[in-house]
Amino acid sequence: MEIKTKYGKIILKKPIISKIPNYPKKPLNIKIKDLLDSKVDQKSSFIHMAINGQEISLEKAEENISLSKINFFYSKSSPHKVKLPNVITPKLAYLIGYIYGDGGLKDIWRSYHKSGKFDHKVIIGDEFKIQIIQISKLIEEIFNVKTKIRTERKEKGQNMYYINPTCKVLYRYLTKIFELPSGSKSDKIRIPNIINKSNKQIKLWFLKGFIDADGDTRAMEMERTKSPSPRIKIRLCAKDMIKDLQKMLNEEFFLNFTGPYSDNPRNHYIQTAKEGSRKAQKLELFNHPVKKWRLNKMAESFKK
Repeated sequence: MEIKTKYGKIILKKPIISKIPNYPKKPLNIKIKDLLDSKVDQKSSFIHMAINGQEISLEKAEENISLSKINFFYSKSSPHKVKLPNVITPKLAYLIGYIYGDGGLKDIWRSYHKSGKFDHKVIIGDEFKIQIIQISKLIEEIFNVKTKIRTERKEKGQNMYYINPTCKVLYRYLTKIFELPSGSKSDKIRIPNIINKSNKQIKLWFLKGFIDADGDTRAMEMERTKSPSPRIKIRLCAKDMIKDLQKMLNEEFFLNFTGPYSDNPRNHYIQTAKEGSRKAQKLELFNHPVKKWRLNKMAESFKK
């Protein structure tokens, strides 16, 4: 397999995407009423659920119904029959981390004031199609929400493939359970409480998802006269989030990220050099096939 980047070509004998495990599992203890949003639901249709062929509005559901007993959730304006996990696994943690890093939720109130309708759209993108296919498969496996890979931005010259499922149930789960803000998230995001309270493996897979989206290392496919100095860098606007990430990366996994540094008030980053990069390679910190290849290639240069 040949992958072209703006720096050169990467030749893979096979896609180097690590399988994401389903264990360990941590209960989320979600209450049905946690998925309500009265301000929105009063102006649009309620989320419904199906239990053994019976359809029940979320508003009228019993508080103590277990998610495991619900066949699926749905909104009457949507074709999706959505599964909502009541446990967090590495797969779910990775997906949430990736959405935190390179995803976004459309501002439903802005769309309501413009059109009179709430547009519950989730947008997730990546420069490489092989990665966005992996994300699309995870969304279908975890939530039973099928998505289409969009290429319009690529065709317009923007270097991004993306998916944008419109799904009220998925949107509500992400905002109410995993604290993703609606609309622009640049200054608001923090590591969600569910992740902070989880075990080390769940934390690691959240970090892997986030760093696959918003982290990078040297482009080792670039032709150079000498080996570049090793580093992994994570860059984003939200200074509080970058501090959260740095703390977890260093205190839990000893990856020696320094910073935060700022190019300007809206651009913050942390980075780790040779020793941290070596540890990151052993941890397989990147699951993204291009970034993983780059880190492995950089690690090879340490031995020379």
